[in-house]
Amino acid sequence: MTFAPLAQEFAPQLSWTVLFNFMKRPLVLLALSLGLLANALPMGTEIATASTPPTAEAAPLADGVYLYGESPQPDERGKTYLVMAVQAGQAVGAFYQLDSSFDCFHGQVTANRIDMTIVNSYDQAAYPYEVALATSGAIASASGAVSAMVPAGFYAIDTLSPTDQQILATCQTSFPF
Repeated sequence: MTFAPLAQEFAPQLSWTVLFNFMKRPLVLLALSLGLLANALPMGTEIATASTPPTAEAAPLADGVYLYGESPQPDERGKTYLVMAVQAGQAVGAFYQLDSSFDCFHGQVTANRIDMTIVNSYDQAAYPYEVALATSGAIASASGAVSAMVPAGFYAIDTLSPTDQQILATCQTSFPF
């Protein structure tokens, strides 16, 4: 007497399509999270720059609106962008990729990093995160040349698009100063 056919008869049948559809959303969220994490981590010599104590030249970000990208060019597919507003040391903004969803964040700007809480746009789960600020070169000011601070691994972009402004406005509505 054998029970093998009976066991096979009641075994659940899962196809790869069903399994893929079940796991697609968590896999996309994992890939986006890993991409944001990998791109925000400082590499090489930036680690020493980001971890050294701030100098008079490395001041925190001034009040204003900022746009940064993995590419110095706006609106490149597959590149991550960070748009944010800074007011009195507080930051509100979003990480996004072109033609994709965005995740808002809120937090505090310090002399060498941005401490933030990223809120997942799908389930509203909040995750603590930190982005190192690195110097990107000298900019002019009334008191002389100062180093511009940018998130490590990102380039400063001068002009916000209407999409950047809309994303930022959405996040500022959710997390007002």
